[in-house]
Amino acid sequence: MRCQPKQCVLAISNDLDCLGMIKNCFEPVQASVITAESYSKAVEILHSDNPSAVLLDISASGIDWADLATEISQMDLFAAIVLIVDRDDRECAICAVEGGAYDFIEKPIQMRTANLVVRRALHQAGAVRFQRIYERGIRKTVEEKTMEITRRTDFLAGILNSSTLVSIVLTDLEQNICFWNLGAENIFGYTAEEMIGTSITRLYPDDPVTRRTVDRLRRQVRSKENSVVGKIKQVAKDGRILTISLAISPVLGTSGQVEGILGIGQDVTEETRLNEELLKSCQLLKETQDISIFSLARLAESRDEETGLHLTRIQHYCRALCRRLADRNLSCDLMTPEFIDDLVRSSVLHDIGKVAAPDSVLLCPGKFTREQIEVMRLHPIHGGQALDDAVKRLGAESFLSIGRDVAYYHHEHWDGNGYPFGLAGDAIPLSARIVAIADVYDALTTQRRYKSALTHEEACSVIFGAGGKQFDPEIVTAFEEMEREIKEIRHELSVAST
Repeated sequence: MRCQPKQCVLAISNDLDCLGMIKNCFEPVQASVITAESYSKAVEILHSDNPSAVLLDISASGIDWADLATEISQMDLFAAIVLIVDRDDRECAICAVEGGAYDFIEKPIQMRTANLVVRRALHQAGAVRFQRIYERGIRKTVEEKTMEITRRTDFLAGILNSSTLVSIVLTDLEQNICFWNLGAENIFGYTAEEMIGTSITRLYPDDPVTRRTVDRLRRQVRSKENSVVGKIKQVAKDGRILTISLAISPVLGTSGQVEGILGIGQDVTEETRLNEELLKSCQLLKETQDISIFSLARLAESRDEETGLHLTRIQHYCRALCRRLADRNLSCDLMTPEFIDDLVRSSVLHDIGKVAAPDSVLLCPGKFTREQIEVMRLHPIHGGQALDDAVKRLGAESFLSIGRDVAYYHHEHWDGNGYPFGLAGDAIPLSARIVAIADVYDALTTQRRYKSALTHEEACSVIFGAGGKQFDPEIVTAFEEMEREIKEIRHELSVAST
């Protein structure tokens, strides 16, 4: 029989009078008594009803209390054992208490004494059971938390180690490695067993540049407490020098202080090599284009007794003027480094249209006739159209687009009195306005078969006087502010030709 609200007491004896006496004893303590006359029945009740106290009549049951204690110790809950003994068995009862039994009651049973002993036994059992349940709950909570932490740790470690192409390395502030994932093993060739506990510095090449870079990155992380990204050289186990794209971040402790450094890296050695080769190829292509363009322009100029230094001087004048205009914040939306480079490259094409002029006109020893002037005034159109065809074939804007504008419009005047289209003011592309001044200055200071050369001062006087008429006044002002640099360019590149 099960007893739910009341505590249960199991009484074991084959003395019916004794069992009756026990039952009558426990009305005041509100305990239900279950009786058993054999060991097998007692064990069955122990497991089915979980009694809080067991009263064992040693003399009448013939059951060894130690066997019963062993059985009870295998139960989930505790039960206090109280022995019922004859007076002659008192010494054995004392030994049993010393061995783990709770207490004993002597026959003949005194109701008041038995009631007190069993009440105390039930209280003891309740206290032990509460402690066991509490400890079991604590253990379960700890086990659940431990399992949760283990799962999270395993999950995180799984994520970190699943990144087989990315190295994830954690070091302390003394640069000792605390974590090394499979990605790091794949990239560098070292296992975690080889690396954890050793210094991360073994991965750095022994050169001043790398040491300075590493020190700078670590100082930035420790002082600013933020991530730093950069590329760094590192050494693999087989001695290969790798280029690693590295992001390092501080690891903060509970107090908010930096306690370690986390590095996440990717091997970009091959990518870097390909980029360097591509950069070299692009540079070579650019140089080849420049040489080809310059040679083509030089070929056109050679028919007019010009030297290659005329084109070189034009490029230097244009670069100097662009820098000055940028310093003065003029046309700053156009004066980008790309625009300046493209203008310098394409400025040599300004007179490319002269290839279409007949020798009878181009090589005329004296001043041009009106008819010859009209023929020469067609060279901007010839050059502009040729370059425009090239731009259309290319299908995209490039330095040739600027070359086309320079060829078409470098003889247009600010006041609209130029040729071939009579454009005025800002309608003339900025590139053509810059080349116009550079070209005229070089023409004025160069001796031709039909004229002598002006001095630098004389040429400057002509240009300054043409501001707002032939030339953009702002570019004339920039020219005036840097005329000493212009003079130096003219002198250096004239001396080089002699």
